[in-house]
Amino acid sequence: MASTSIQSFYSEDIDSTKDLPQKQKQVLKACLELFAAKGFEATTTADIAEKAGVSQGTVYKRFKTKEQLLQAVVQPLFSQTVPRAAQEFSEDLKRFKYDSLAEFLKPTLKNRLTFASENKQILKILFMQAANDPQLLSELIVPVKAVLTTTIPKVIDKLKERHLLVDWETSRILDYVLSIGAGFGAQIILLDRKVDLDRDIDQAVEFLVKGLSPDNK
Repeated sequence: MASTSIQSFYSEDIDSTKDLPQKQKQVLKACLELFAAKGFEATTTADIAEKAGVSQGTVYKRFKTKEQLLQAVVQPLFSQTVPRAAQEFSEDLKRFKYDSLAEFLKPTLKNRLTFASENKQILKILFMQAANDPQLLSELIVPVKAVLTTTIPKVIDKLKERHLLVDWETSRILDYVLSIGAGFGAQIILLDRKVDLDRDIDQAVEFLVKGLSPDNK
């Protein structure tokens, strides 16, 4: 499964913005990298200017305060980058035929948790901003919801049709799978817990397969 980093998608999105001068594009990309690495409060104008390869005056030429700069940085994340990342994941899920629940769960969980681990600082910024802005929260939820309500349920339905999965309501099965994934994701992103992905995913998959096997209905 592919897993393009948020930073890579974001860089492409900023570069494709036609109404933004090149130096301001460099500023936004530098800001995201620094905010993720050092945190918003610890990042200084001098840090941004050095990373972007511009003067400190250029940093605030378009965005007058650090808060305005943060808003300018995160807006493309919500409106462009997150939907692209969600679409990439959705297309990957559609590409494969799964011959068992374990064949679906193991690579899917590993892909998403690896993605969470590698992008956790940026994801933390997203969640913090979304928590304080209903509009941004909506923009974050929409592309993720599309994957959860269409792509994954279709995989579950196909497994049920082939009698590879317990014949429960699809939404109920989805709830169990998501609860496991969300639990690990929250620990990685919000609690900064270091996890042994291979071990934890193996155990989670074993737990889900035993509980959702058609033999256990």
